[in-house]
Amino acid sequence: MIELALIAAYLITNSVIRDQNITTLQRLATEQLQHIAQQQAEHIGSQLASVAYNTELLRYHAEQAFVTPFIPDAQERSRYALSQDGTFYTTHDLPGRAGLVYSRLTRIGEPERIKALQFAQLDPLLKSLVETHPLVTQVYVLTADHMDRFYPYREYKEVLEWVGADYNPSTYSYYFEADATHNPERKVVWTDVYVDTAGHGWLTSAAAPLYPGRGDHMEGVVGLDISVDRITRQVLQLDLPWNGYGMLVGRRGTILALPAQGERDWGLKDLTQYAYQEPIRNDIFRPDTFNLFKREDGHALGQHMVSAHHGLQTVTLRGRNKQVAWSTVKGTDWKLLVVVDEADIFAEAYALNRRIARVGLGMIAGLILFYALFFVWLYRKVRRMSTLLAEPLLDLESMMQRIGQGEYAQPRPTYSITELQRTGEGLFQMGQSLGQSNASLHQARTDLEQLNMELEERIQHRTRELEMANAALNQENTAKQALIKELQRTQNQLIQSEKLASLAQLASGIAHELKNPLNFINNMSEANIELAQELERTLQERPQVSLSEVRDIITDLKQNATVVHHHGVRADHIIRSMMEHAQGRSGALEPTDVEALVEQYLKLTYAGERVRNPGLEVTFVREFDPAVGKIQARSQELGRVLQNLIHNAIDAVSLKQRGSTNDYVPTITLRTCREGGNIILQVEDNGPGIPKDIQGRIFEPFFTTKPPGGGNTGLGLSLSYDIVKLHGGSLTVESEVGRYTRFTVSLPAGDRP
Repeated sequence: MIELALIAAYLITNSVIRDQNITTLQRLATEQLQHIAQQQAEHIGSQLASVAYNTELLRYHAEQAFVTPFIPDAQERSRYALSQDGTFYTTHDLPGRAGLVYSRLTRIGEPERIKALQFAQLDPLLKSLVETHPLVTQVYVLTADHMDRFYPYREYKEVLEWVGADYNPSTYSYYFEADATHNPERKVVWTDVYVDTAGHGWLTSAAAPLYPGRGDHMEGVVGLDISVDRITRQVLQLDLPWNGYGMLVGRRGTILALPAQGERDWGLKDLTQYAYQEPIRNDIFRPDTFNLFKREDGHALGQHMVSAHHGLQTVTLRGRNKQVAWSTVKGTDWKLLVVVDEADIFAEAYALNRRIARVGLGMIAGLILFYALFFVWLYRKVRRMSTLLAEPLLDLESMMQRIGQGEYAQPRPTYSITELQRTGEGLFQMGQSLGQSNASLHQARTDLEQLNMELEERIQHRTRELEMANAALNQENTAKQALIKELQRTQNQLIQSEKLASLAQLASGIAHELKNPLNFINNMSEANIELAQELERTLQERPQVSLSEVRDIITDLKQNATVVHHHGVRADHIIRSMMEHAQGRSGALEPTDVEALVEQYLKLTYAGERVRNPGLEVTFVREFDPAVGKIQARSQELGRVLQNLIHNAIDAVSLKQRGSTNDYVPTITLRTCREGGNIILQVEDNGPGIPKDIQGRIFEPFFTTKPPGGGNTGLGLSLSYDIVKLHGGSLTVESEVGRYTRFTVSLPAGDRP
């Protein structure tokens, strides 16, 4: 075990060293990747900054061209023509000259011709911008009235094939992204990657608005186009460690440049070419698969890129973890990404770990071989020793068996091995001790039998005395049982009286409730008879009566029949509830609406009390919490609790009203709320209250504070207390003499198990 522990310590130590190496490599790689991304982003940013500077230069000269007269030479004037469809264009190319297309969307007159020739003064600058900057593919000047001057020159027929006769530059991103709405700062803006309308494939543009004289009306835009293919070649030429590669991502998440290795990781085929099958009438951008913000594998990376100017993120591509460092290209908000496979970063550390693991396995194999030889030698040694031990051990075994069979006197053994000799001496002495103990035990057994006989005689005498005392006790218990049965019979009679009284009150309230639906049924039935008679008279007196009048009468009949059916169902429900209550059926726990249950038994109880006391007037205050919802309860039993509490509250305020002045208003407050996992129901009255010395006894059976002779048995609150307990709740009372009495029922909420 010690040797295994040492090997384990060796392997663990090397594992810790490997982890530290990986951590150090990861930190160094992180710093290096971020440095590379930042350095390359600054390099590309400087190139794009020069493009932006040239765009500003072109904007300045283009704004001057709007207000600076210019008369071109005869060669320049000779290469313009007006097509049959109304487009003004250049007919042929001249060295160092730009092309022009003035869309037929603008009516071409003499001012437009002068304006087109006036912009020929920009041709040397346009040529210089294209031929001196390695990234710039083409430059253009677009005016608000659809004139496009561009360099290098393109034939008019080609332009028609690519953009159509109704070419409107203002509908394309390289125009409208520079307008006042999208660019109120009037700065140079960079577009997303789009298909060039001039046939150069996928481009991005640096565009700037034209405000001649620094006015408020934008007269057009200037732009320098950069081919995505040229940017891609720069990114592909990046010399990155660990077999990494670079990517360029636009500010909206569109991949601008992606090498072949990145195509495999991201499952894309970079769109370096575009087939012009038909005119480009709207912007065509790269599909969503090229947008990191919309890809599932690049969404998290995109969020970090938006929120941070530079950083590092781990991304899983094709089941492999990649370290992605990014930095923002200044001025364009583009992101230069450096992507490296984690396995390539940690390849040397993993190779070292494999070599260490092989050394550890070799050590374990050597250890196994050593112990295999050792145990062979040990086995032979044990066999020789067992031969010397076998005969004495068999002799000792035989001696122990004889002692176990009761032969305690054994001969003293003699062995050559010291340990076995000591064991034999011990067995010899144990036999002698067991013989002496056995003799003593036999004598003790004889004495115990004698003592047992004496004890049995004493027990028989005591048993006769207890039988005589038990007979006397049985006579006394018989008398007590008769008294208890008489007391139970009396209690059952009182409980039955209480149930009958409650049933009578409930029946009285139900009868009062039945009057309303029966009145509705009778009134609606009479109304239906009158409507039927009216319909019969109308049909007899006016055979040509309009169908709408007949329909109106039939509609009234249907509405009355609906009211009759509704109140019939209500009466049927009341009668069923009364029958179930009379039969004593409680049923299983079921979802019960607390507010509806309180309202139902408030009406039943108050109606019964009004029948018993027609002059009764009580103000009821309802403080119901709409969030209480439902509880799991036996509605009939819980209704009986509410009936008892409301009945007692009415009795209390009636008693106080009889002995008070005219300014006393009998008020009963019904309150529901939720406290944690319990539903609280409270019945509070402003009656005379209950003294503190008897508040602890009001839930006892047969205890009552009401005067005798009124049919009160003292069982109402006791039964209510038991019903609430059976529902898993509690019933408590609070009272202050002369001010109020409040009974609180706490029940588990319906959403609890």
